[in-house]
Amino acid sequence: MDIILKQFGVEPLLLIAQVVNFLVLLYILKRVLYKPILKVLDDRKAMIAQSIKNSEEIEKKLAETEEEKEAALEKAAKEAQRILEDATKSANQIIEDSQIKAATDIEEMLKKSRDQIKQDRETMQQELREDLANLVAISLQKVTGKVLTSKDQKKLVEQSVKELK
Repeated sequence: MDIILKQFGVEPLLLIAQVVNFLVLLYILKRVLYKPILKVLDDRKAMIAQSIKNSEEIEKKLAETEEEKEAALEKAAKEAQRILEDATKSANQIIEDSQIKAATDIEEMLKKSRDQIKQDRETMQQELREDLANLVAISLQKVTGKVLTSKDQKKLVEQSVKELK
């Protein structure tokens, strides 16, 4: 075997030295570079896993927020509809009450007007009767030439009024 090694130009002492150097270099690289690189890779892997977990949580919260938003919008729409219905009912009730009050006020005003017209008519008729009675008394006085006493005038007025009715 020595011959083969010599034919290839390999020296056993140098070969052993190179193997020792390789092992020392491997130990130094493993200690100085390999462990820190593995640590950085593990940290990065953990950070990526955490980021994925966070994004899943964010997506879940976003979905929950969307559901809450939809529920809130639906609730607001129902509340708006209820308020609109209440306002419509209130407006209709106010209109109905106003119409009833207006009708009552009109009836009351008509009644007062009728009463006033009736009273004015009676007053005018009474005045007309008195004027007519005075005219009859004056006419009778001129025709008969006799001055009528107030008792006669009163009797004549009452008689004339009865005839006019």
